[in-house]
Formats: sequence, C-alpha cells, structure tokens
Amino acid sequence: MLSRHLAFKRKKVLVAVAVLLVIATAFAGSAWWRARRVLQESASQAAASGAFFFTLEPLQQRAAPGLTAFSAAAEFRALAVFQGDIYVCGPSALYRYNSNGKLLQTWHTGQELPPYPLMALAVRTGVATPELWVATQGAGALIWDGRFLRQFQAKQTELRKLSALLPLNNGTMLLGTPTAGLFSTDGKQLTLFHPQLANVKVTALAGRQEAVWVGTQNQGVWLCHAGAVIRYKAELPDPQVLSLWSNSNSTWVGTPLGVAEFDGGRFRRRLADGILARTLLEHAGKLWIGTMDEGTLQVDLNARAPRPSAGARLQEGSEQNANALALLDGNVLAVSTKNVRRLSTGEDLIAAPPANLTTGHIAALQIDSQHRLWIGYFDRGVDMLPTSGQGAVAHFEDDVLFCVNRIKQDPVSANILIATANGLALFDASGHPRQVLNNKSGLIASHVTDILFHRLAEGESSTVVATPAGLSFLDGPVISSVYAFQGLVNNHVYTLTETGDTLVAGTLGGVSLLKNGLVQASFTTANSALRQNWITASAALGNDLYLGTYGSGVVRMTERHDVQTFREFGGQRVEISPNAMLVTNRAIYAGTAGHGLAILRRGQQRWQFVEAGLPSRDVTALAADDEFLYIGTDNGLAKISERMLLP
Repeated sequence: MLSRHLAFKRKKVLVAVAVLLVIATAFAGSAWWRARRVLQESASQAAASGAFFFTLEPLQQRAAPGLTAFSAAAEFRALAVFQGDIYVCGPSALYRYNSNGKLLQTWHTGQELPPYPLMALAVRTGVATPELWVATQGAGALIWDGRFLRQFQAKQTELRKLSALLPLNNGTMLLGTPTAGLFSTDGKQLTLFHPQLANVKVTALAGRQEAVWVGTQNQGVWLCHAGAVIRYKAELPDPQVLSLWSNSNSTWVGTPLGVAEFDGGRFRRRLADGILARTLLEHAGKLWIGTMDEGTLQVDLNARAPRPSAGARLQEGSEQNANALALLDGNVLAVSTKNVRRLSTGEDLIAAPPANLTTGHIAALQIDSQHRLWIGYFDRGVDMLPTSGQGAVAHFEDDVLFCVNRIKQDPVSANILIATANGLALFDASGHPRQVLNNKSGLIASHVTDILFHRLAEGESSTVVATPAGLSFLDGPVISSVYAFQGLVNNHVYTLTETGDTLVAGTLGGVSLLKNGLVQASFTTANSALRQNWITASAALGNDLYLGTYGSGVVRMTERHDVQTFREFGGQRVEISPNAMLVTNRAIYAGTAGHGLAILRRGQQRWQFVEAGLPSRDVTALAADDEFLYIGTDNGLAKISERMLLP
C-alpha cells in the first residue's frame, strides 16, 4: 500500500531524520534525546509554516456482508468529462456514461466509495496521467485515473470536508472547505493556499493560476492575484456566493439575488437582478444561469442592457432547474436533479437511473402490520413501499407532509400517524390520508416531534404527542396538554418512551417521568449523573431506560433512577440523532451523527460501532421486522439481516 505522510519543508524533515539516526548510533543516551528534539522542532516548524499531513493511498472499501442498499434518487449535482466519458455525481453515487448517454459504471457511497456524500467533480491536468477528482463531505478527495481509485485524505478532520475543487494548469489542485479555508496540493504537499484564506467558508472556486476567485458563504468573493488578496462584498447583490465562472478576461459571481460581473479583476456591472444564480457558465457571448425555481436562463452579454429574456426560459419547472452547467463539444449541458439536458435541442442526454426512494435524507422509518415500509424524509414528505424494496412506491408530499420527524402505527386501529413540523397527519390502515391535527385542532403546538401510544394505569391507552411547547394527550375527542407550568422539566420535548406505566419525556433540558399525566420526577445535570441535559432519543429495556443525548452518547437510567455512562462514549463527543434508537430481541441500536450505527448486544456492557456499507456515517432513523434491520441515514437507506449483523 502506498502511503505518504508529507509536510512542507519535506527535505528538512528527512535531513533531520538522517541526523537523528547518526547521532543515535554514535552517542546514544542524552545525544539521542537532543536529536529527537531537533526532529520534533523540525516537524513543528513545518506545521507552523502552513503544511498539513495527509495520506494518498489506494481506496479499500469493504461493505458489510449481507447489507443491501435501497437506491435513492440520483439527485445529480455535478458533471465532468474525463477520457471521453461523462461522469455525473449525486450525493450517494458517481455515474460513468459514454458520450451517447449509456450508463457504463456506478460507484455507490458506503459500498465502492466511503460513506460520505459526494460534492463536486474536477479534472486535474498538467500531470503525466490526468485524473478525475471527486470531492466528498468527510473523506477528502477520491481520485480516478481510469483504472484505479485512490483516496487523498488530510489528517485533520475539518480538511476532509470539501465543498469545491479547482485544477490549475501547473497540476496543482485547489481544495475548498466549508469551514477551514482554501488549500493547495500537488500530490506531494498539502498547504494553505494563502494565510488570509484560513478558516474561510468556501462555497465556489474559479479562475486560473494567475488569478484565483474564491466564493464564500457570507463574506463575498475574494480574488487572489500576485500574492495579494482583494475582497469584494459591497459590489455583489448578496454576500453569499453560490457560483462562479471565469474565462481569460471576465468573471461572473452568482448570488441568491443576482450576478456580478468583473472585468480584469475590477467590478463592471450587475446582471439578472433578483435571480437566484445557483450555477453559471459563459459561452459564445451568452451567460447561462441555472436557477432554483425559474428554469435555466441566458443573458446576451453584448446587449446594451443585458437581462434574462423571457424566451430563454426553458420549460420552467423544478425538473429543468440546473444544479450545474457544463460544456460538451461546444454544447451547453444543464445538470438537473434527474437528467442531463442539451440546452441547444432541449433533449435529454442522460436520464437518472431508476430508484427505490424519492430522495436520500431520511428522518423516520416505520414498518407497518402489512409489511410496508414507511419512510419519512427531512424535506420531501413520505414514501410507502414493500419492505422487499420491489414494487410500486407511493409518495405523499404536501404543505403538511414535508418535514417529517416520526412515524408510528397505532396498535389498536392500525392507523399510521406521521409527526411533521406542520402538524400530525393520520393515514388509515389502507394507506390513505384522512386527517391532520395541529394547534387549531387542540394540540399545544403544530410542530410534532414524537408520538407514543401510552398504556394507562387502568388498562386503556392514550396517544401522546411531543412538541416544542410541551405534551398533548389525545383521549378520543378530548385533548389535554402538559408543559413546564405543570412541572415538565422543559417545554421542548424531543422523544417519548415508556417503562411499565411510566411515561418518559426526553427534552432539551433533561428528562421527566410522568404517571397519569402528572410529572412525578425530573432529572438534569444538576441533580443526577447526566452529562447532557439535551435528550434526543430514548428506549426502554425491562425497567432500564436508555437515553440518547446530544453530545455524550447513550446513558442508562436504572429503576432506582441511577444514571450510568458507557466507556465507549466517554472519550469523544457523540451525538445521538433524534429518535434514532431501537430495541430488538438481539440488541439496542442507536443512530449517531458521524459515528455510524452504535450497537449494544443484550446482556453485554460494551457498545460497538458499524460504518462499513452504510450510505453515510450519519444514521438518522431505525426500524426492524422479524428478520431485517433497516438503517436510515442522511444519504440513503440500507437493510441487513440481524443474524448476519449479530451472529
């Protein structure tokens, strides 16, 4: 395996190593320690000078045995032409097509690729063998030379999250990050591109070796020229830069409120006022603008008063909005979520492959009594499909069914209740929407975070609804509520569970235990061994409670209300995703933000973590039937037999 750990002033470090060996051999003892100090000082100087360690090695990705991924909609976001083929990526996959649009190869995140969303594509030239670079949101850059995949990954975690790429003619690749700034590499060294660009939130890159343009999240656009940095902010329609395009003379800066044009490094004019310029491309005197909701527009740059003309709007609608624009054989291509289109003819060159899921960002899962899998999305409503993944998918999305937090089936009526940010939606057992409850219906708030069918002391049940304003109890037509005034430790309730006849409410400010609608006790960092007040998820096993927290992983609360921590969560900050906990006959599962799936086998005291094969390390939802465990992430869905996962 080829592995390189390189820093700035590499030769000096190697000389220091040689000196160390000579001195150690000749003098040993105290001389060895002096030489060791020389080596440490040399490494410190290299780090202080702006150099960073990284690895460049063949990609070795192994999926967990028996794990099956549900294909999410492609959601194309970037395109590059490499070695005569067309490469398109979405968050969950990289696709290779020939020039006629035939799919040749697919690499999926979590399977052939690391479990991180894909962000951008760029072709590195100026080297002996050209390379396709793929920016990821956590695994650095993936490099494809047409035969093999390698991974370029900085040692520092914040440098592994890439937001933009820019290849320069001399073979250098610029790496933009969302928080750490702009970096440069030639494959042998990794350095900060300019001291003033440290910790800059980079959103877009454009330009050439002599003049590099850097778009930022909220500080406008920066021009790096002749060793100096010039900042432009007031000249832009908005300080948030979404896109950049540059040729030998001019540069265009796209923002949510229009485009700014620069000529020779100087501001010239504004174009397309009020247009959200998600992506830009200039070709043959026309500026093409890909928008979020107004189609793909073009501006005649030679006109006396350039502006997007009505005739340039191409089949308005969300499916024709461009996430990226590219050139292929002199033709402008628009990369939308589901296709790649030749704008000159309006014909699709590439159509996204078929998928099981509407999108990838999963927020809730539920398997109903008819073996249907309900999938709630962060921003795209709900899918209902057979648990096999085969067959027709029913999709529901409207003003209420949009941002989903939780899905539960009523064990008595078999109705499906869906908690959303806009109300509580009720579906009947056949899968048809029937009713929506919100604050106008009597709920304490319309934003619903969790649902529980709670057993009452007298043997009846009550539907409990968690909201950011407290709890609402639905007893037939009667709705009553409990909030901080009645003793709830905090109004913002995230998660609900129960043990015996006790209702457990995990909140932003601790946990409260209720019986018959009355608060019996509350626990916080002030009166218990809790290390975090923010309780995001919960589960019960026997008389023990397992509480997921925002920062200290999972803790256990015993029947006597003693709080016990786990060593696996002690040395690092671990956030448990909202309501991403599940108890089965084999184990307790918890979905983490950034650490994959946490597993505690029944009868054991140590958690283990699984990442291999998952579409993302951010596990956001869990469900299980008699055989399979379903794992929802912010980048897709996977399922695996529990027997194979926990033999």
